[in-house]
Amino acid sequence: MKKCLILTALLLTLIPLPASAEKPLGVEEFTSLEELAVSISSYFPKVQGEVKDVQGDRLTLALSKKDGLMPGMVLTLWRDGKDIIHPVTGAVIGRAEEEVGTVEVTSVADTSSTAVVKKKLKDPKAGDKARITPRKINIALLPLRPDHPEIIQGLAERLNEFGRFSVLGNEKVAVFIKDRKQRDSALVKEMGTVFGLDAVVSLGIYPSSDGKQMVTARIFYTEDASQLDTIVAMLDLKAGKQALGEIRPFFVPFKSEKRISPELPFMARYFVTGDFDGGGNLEYAFLDAARLHIYRLEPTGWREVWTEATPPANQISSEDPAAGIQYINLDAADMDGDGRPELFITAMLDGKVSSYVMKFQDGTFRRTAEIPGFLRIISYPGRGVILIGQDYDPVKFFAGKPKQYTWSGGKYVPGPELPLPKGLTLYGFTFTDFGEQDPLLVAFDDEDRLIVYAKDAPLWKSAEKYTVVNAYVYKPVTGITAAISKPAAESDSKNRRVRLPGKILALDFNNDGRDEILLPKNIGESFLSAYSGSELHGLRWTGARLDEAWGIKDLPGPVLDFQVIRQDQTAAQIITLIKIKGGFFSKDREQVMIFSVK
Repeated sequence: MKKCLILTALLLTLIPLPASAEKPLGVEEFTSLEELAVSISSYFPKVQGEVKDVQGDRLTLALSKKDGLMPGMVLTLWRDGKDIIHPVTGAVIGRAEEEVGTVEVTSVADTSSTAVVKKKLKDPKAGDKARITPRKINIALLPLRPDHPEIIQGLAERLNEFGRFSVLGNEKVAVFIKDRKQRDSALVKEMGTVFGLDAVVSLGIYPSSDGKQMVTARIFYTEDASQLDTIVAMLDLKAGKQALGEIRPFFVPFKSEKRISPELPFMARYFVTGDFDGGGNLEYAFLDAARLHIYRLEPTGWREVWTEATPPANQISSEDPAAGIQYINLDAADMDGDGRPELFITAMLDGKVSSYVMKFQDGTFRRTAEIPGFLRIISYPGRGVILIGQDYDPVKFFAGKPKQYTWSGGKYVPGPELPLPKGLTLYGFTFTDFGEQDPLLVAFDDEDRLIVYAKDAPLWKSAEKYTVVNAYVYKPVTGITAAISKPAAESDSKNRRVRLPGKILALDFNNDGRDEILLPKNIGESFLSAYSGSELHGLRWTGARLDEAWGIKDLPGPVLDFQVIRQDQTAAQIITLIKIKGGFFSKDREQVMIFSVK
């Protein structure tokens, strides 16, 4: 730990350090605020492990140094409670959590750690879970001196950029502490109560004679104002000017470009990109509620390349949501090997799910094939891009096991089955190369949590939810329901809807031979309104769990769909379809946002 009585005494007496003096023992050297922010963030890792043994108020945890655990950290204890039963199907869809209490870590070893009970709500027992919350940590920076507000502001910005923290605005802190002379434990607890904070970092910034700043960062839990630790550092921002942006705690792509397209001329739900007509330009294929559109983004705005003819009236009618056409998936890939990608569209029409293939031929786009059931393009490590499909059943919806399709003899031919873990269907997962011996699979569960599988065995499950925009398909009215009155059939629509899982992409962004996971997280949903914003999260596999490596924050609306285009070995584009909510006098609109990352 970084506590040091000699250094504390030195700081309290405010003795300046001569330029020629060596750095005191235990003081870190930082050349950027990002490094200081990384040091603070290291005290709040997303960790979860089991309680191995309980002896009175002393516990042994299956968490160790490799999990980022340090003495002084406080973990929440919880255990699985009663099963959560689906009100319609009766299936077990999850388990409630029962909070047991909190513990403070006292020592950390290579394979385990010990902790003592800090707050007890129930008697802890072996098998309970211990974790530091995966949600954002609500934190405030409390200045001990009025000097260098730019450093406080810069540090707050860096912490916010990590996506792990929600930092209280410095102006709110200034108003709260105005005329308060004491910076004591009572103030820390009061700030925690007033602003709903998890932690407070008190910052002392003291100049030295060589132009550097001596910084002390004392980290407090607000519940009882207990001190977690003290970081002591010499901050030399002049030395870090040349290296700014090169020192990163992990792989953190930077946004070299952010482009926002003009408003789309229709409300889309899915999109893909590609040079569909072979003309050397990037086109966008969009699906709205009724048809496929192909557009090109030009300096003057969106230009229509081609659009499907208006569907027959019975495809777009209706009081029953199961009537008409319901789009399920849109993908693109060059599966027939002619150098131009085909479009693969899966939809339900007239009570049946089937897929069709669109291809640019003879100067226009034509349907070149139809395949019963669901289709999807996916990348498989070591095999490249493959086309997989699954059969449709009007009752079960997804039927049988997925199988791979290949282009042979002028048509798409079903081949061997593609083994998946039990309960997974064709969508909502991706295969990844995490540097393990075999590819792993990352999938959504029914609550938008992530599960990492090795073949059929789950290795890890996230505590955090990566909420997606709900997409539903309504099964047709069959059997007894079809024979009853129309209003009764329509009221049964909720029982007939199938929720489609969100999208997950895997790509080796930093060219180190290991994939990262990219997915959006929509935020700001309330009882009366939809999501107000979103974030993009880049996750990396540590060998035991997925940790956040980087992120893009503050998108102005929910992410409906997204794609990644690899430009070269060091750069990629993340293309997102964003829905932006209108106001009293304006309608909702959709735009494409493009982020260039390196």
